[in-house]
Amino acid sequence: MLLLKGDFRTGYAFLTISAAAALIALVVARVNFPTPSHLEQGRTAPAKDFSKAYWLYMLAGALFASGLMSFELISYHLSKARIASEQWIPVMLAISTAFGVLANLAFGKIYDRIGLPIVIVAVCISAAFSPFVFLGGFWLVLFGMLFWGAGYAIQDTLLKAIVAEVLPEGKRNFAFGLYYAGYGVGWLLGSIATGLLYENSRAGLITFSIAMQLASVPVFIAAERQWRPS
Repeated sequence: MLLLKGDFRTGYAFLTISAAAALIALVVARVNFPTPSHLEQGRTAPAKDFSKAYWLYMLAGALFASGLMSFELISYHLSKARIASEQWIPVMLAISTAFGVLANLAFGKIYDRIGLPIVIVAVCISAAFSPFVFLGGFWLVLFGMLFWGAGYAIQDTLLKAIVAEVLPEGKRNFAFGLYYAGYGVGWLLGSIATGLLYENSRAGLITFSIAMQLASVPVFIAAERQWRPS
């Protein structure tokens, strides 16, 4: 809408279309599948209780989240540094999101085949986004936003797949909620840190983002070894 010379009010008004479509899809799903658990086959929560692997996976997710950053900070930077006009900022988000959709499909399919190694590769790809976004011009920023979109694909696909393997029997919903509470704490602390660093040290901001995401890798590996020692 901004590229078409519309204003923000009109752009947000058009979002009611996707919101209504989501509600319609939810109603259709509820009517056709009123009891989702009937779709399951076999045991879907294999652990007896909250295992050490579960807590390690939560810590790994929190570390990763703390370095990923929100688009609000990135868009603030793009606007303040005059890297992109207000019309192009949401377009960049749309492009990175579309790339994230493709990454979701690819990461999910590969994870089903090889497991943890694709998680490590994906984290390393995501960790590379910040130098491009905070040091580059328009095209380098756009390139870095693809890596950032891959980071969101990790939380949308891989983290859910990983934690699903270590959920405690009879406590699945609570365990998912608790896991993402830990993830959210990491996100909150990382957002505070990156916001402060942005105003004081751009190099520190980039270093923090890369370091926190890569710090999750050994924790993911430790969790995997706890769950599958062989």
